[in-house]
Amino acid sequence: MADISKENIQKAIQDCIKQELPFVFYRLPDDSQVHFMAETNPGVNVPAPTPGFMFNPFLRSDKVPACFIRKDIHFAGKADDLKGVKFNIDDVCGKDSANEKVTKEDFCLQVEKAVKDIRKGKLEKVILSRVEKVNVAEKNPVINFVALCKKYPTAFVSLVVITGKTVWLTASPELLVSLEGDTVRSVSLAGTKPANNEVPWGEKEKIEQQMVTDYIYSALAHNCVDVEMSGPEEVVAGNVAHLKTVFSGTLNTGMYQILNELHPTPAVCGLPKEKALEFIREIEKHQRKYYSGYLGPCNMNGKTEWYVNLRCAELFNGRANLFIGGGITADSIPEKEWNETIMKAQTLLSVIGPTLKIV
Repeated sequence: MADISKENIQKAIQDCIKQELPFVFYRLPDDSQVHFMAETNPGVNVPAPTPGFMFNPFLRSDKVPACFIRKDIHFAGKADDLKGVKFNIDDVCGKDSANEKVTKEDFCLQVEKAVKDIRKGKLEKVILSRVEKVNVAEKNPVINFVALCKKYPTAFVSLVVITGKTVWLTASPELLVSLEGDTVRSVSLAGTKPANNEVPWGEKEKIEQQMVTDYIYSALAHNCVDVEMSGPEEVVAGNVAHLKTVFSGTLNTGMYQILNELHPTPAVCGLPKEKALEFIREIEKHQRKYYSGYLGPCNMNGKTEWYVNLRCAELFNGRANLFIGGGITADSIPEKEWNETIMKAQTLLSVIGPTLKIV
């Protein structure tokens, strides 16, 4: 596990591409350092506490497995240190397997069905997502990663490359869980409106956020002592605002026990969890893959930080599939839910592609 200079990042990327090994760039929220991490020894088994980077899908399967990128080599520096670092998306991306994108009409019909089921008592809440396909002129994803770091200093920004299989660019506003020593932290982030909008939060958004808050508090209470919470407060993430509640506690079980209860939270799935998952499988025309999964550094200087994979896109040759969604409750209005996905899409589109219009 060696630290490398910025001059050696390019060679490391070339070696990873040649050997079909994974690598990642990431930047933690409110941090000036960017990190590069890569594996160099394929097939080597290492103990669980080994430092690295976790990339976990919404639902694990043989086709979409979890990926742990070991910290065989590591660089930490400034975003400007990555100037000149490059690779061609053609050399690392997989095949585009997402289904055709959902039209506004189709998405609104899906929301209507969800609202009907909620009002009948079949569900309390469900998250519906869709795929927006856009053209991307930039062939070097490192440029997009650096641009996101500079534009969104409070987001968790990453570029994950599983060579030959998939490439994901993320600027997430949402911590799933962190662990430092025995101190656990998590957040409840739900409810959406345009940033800098003085219109008061509606009852729909307050109820949506409270559902997530209750769920996360319960998961922490099962696995921690001295659980504390503060909020909700309004926070801005790019061009949208959310309601956020912060939690902390002292872990008395294990990290994976708490993960199993937390993921997927009502902020990306719904309530009750199993019924929401069933509804999602039935109605969504695409596979979520790593969208709404979690990702982040593990056991780095004694700390693990995993974020929800939101405001993200899977990258291909000349194009990207943006995954965007929203929480549906009994008070949801289909057209407003569509417009919310458009607003959320701008986080990445403001850097990688054209601006979508709310219509």
